[in-house]
Amino acid sequence: MKVEECIVTVERRSMGGCLDLAFVFAREFSGPLFRLWLICAVPSCVLVWLLASVAAGMLLWSIVIFLFFSSVFSSLLVACIGPQVFGVPISVRASLKAWRKRFWAWLLLSFVMRFMQTITGFCFVFPSIFVTSYAGHMPEVLLLEQAPVNSVTKRLSWLAGGGGYSRNLGRLMGLMVFWAVLSFGLFLILDFLATTLFNSPIFFKIALDSSRSTGDVFSQLLYDDPKVLTAIQLTIWLPYPVIRLAWFFCYLDQRIRNECWDLQLQFGVEAARLEELAV
Repeated sequence: MKVEECIVTVERRSMGGCLDLAFVFAREFSGPLFRLWLICAVPSCVLVWLLASVAAGMLLWSIVIFLFFSSVFSSLLVACIGPQVFGVPISVRASLKAWRKRFWAWLLLSFVMRFMQTITGFCFVFPSIFVTSYAGHMPEVLLLEQAPVNSVTKRLSWLAGGGGYSRNLGRLMGLMVFWAVLSFGLFLILDFLATTLFNSPIFFKIALDSSRSTGDVFSQLLYDDPKVLTAIQLTIWLPYPVIRLAWFFCYLDQRIRNECWDLQLQFGVEAARLEELAV
């Protein structure tokens, strides 16, 4: 993959620029993205529904299920869209094949990253954003750059250098807030449509109309109700492809900054211009 073959403009972008580009790519490559989404989101939602239907207190397990399938989706998306950005068309089947080739390395590194995210999440209460800011580009390093397992942490440290860590931290906070707002809005819409069209309320009407304490009803619905847990899972999954694409473009921006791709292209253009003048 050569920077000259990159199909997006090689320039330094803000978080908003990365998010805008993510929406453009989601529109242009909606077919492959939708197929990848189906591969991961549907099993995730079905599994949450099945588990919540037979057992209580499944909120924590629904989070674990999302973390696993989102890791798979993240890797498949990088393996599918990553080469496409550099002008190498790739199919969903090819991305699955590329992922399988590095499956054991991916499994090991994903387990370590998720474990550290869980530990920091419990210790600092604030979601494990500090670990993600450092290790969140692991799929890009492993699957796009094809870095050896023992070089992944070195490469991540290099990406975090030059102000990259603090930049990732700020961008990740912004993306998580945007993701949370979108997911909550989609949950409200889904609950409203289910109540209005099918007379089958999911959350708010049940909680507000109950004679019991609102807090107790909220807690019971969040922990035990299969409809609520599945709806939460679905509304988290719906905006996730755009959020992950934006995070991928944050990685691309970091490489542009660290490796000076924009200056490299400018030098190439200037060298070509000088050659023409000399002739």
